[in-house]
Parts: sequence; structure tokens; C-alpha cells
Amino acid sequence: MVAGVTSAPDFAWAGAASAAPLDAATANTLAHGLQVLADPTRLRILSLVAANPDRPTTVTELVSALGCAQSTASHHLRILVDGGYLTYERSGTWGLYRLEATKLQATSASIRPR
Repeated sequence: MVAGVTSAPDFAWAGAASAAPLDAATANTLAHGLQVLADPTRLRILSLVAANPDRPTTVTELVSALGCAQSTASHHLRILVDGGYLTYERSGTWGLYRLEATKLQATSASIRPR
């Protein structure tokens, strides 16, 4: 036994005793969402898009801010859109991206201690 530790619950998250463990389907969904987020470029993209909540962000703006090729930005944007973290709309020749905050909040809530 470790000095100062009296029982296993000392290691549990706050409220963990009353929280149900994830079922297989929820765990798979959460794992997929976390895989989408598990890339530094995609996290930067989300941060850049979230920084301008009042207007959509274009690929051109992201390429400039990221210092990467348009094809690289487009690849990561497609993954974020497919994962539900960004929305995409076309306006003339522009592709416009917005944060899907509810998806990000749901992912965060799923991994937060209960």
C-alpha cells in the first residue's frame, strides 16, 4: 500500500463511482472523434476557425496562417468536416468553413470526469 493512500477510490475521478462506464458503441464513436482531433494541424485549424465565430473561414486564410500547401489544408479540412467538427458551404468560388461547436462540446463532455 502506498503511504497516505487508504483505498482505491482515492484514485478515481470525482463522481466516478456513480458514473456508468462507456458502452462499446459509445467508446467506438468517441475513439473515432478523438482520432479526428489527434493531429496538430487539425487542432490548429479548429483554433483558427473558432477564433472568428462571427464569420466563416476560407481555405486561403487557413493556408496563409498555417504556412502549408492548399492540398494539405484541404485534406485536413475534409477530415474535420467528415468528422462533424466543421461545416462546409460553397459561396460562388469560395469554400467556407465554420466550427460545429456542439460536436466539439459533445466530445469534450464524453471524456470529462463525471
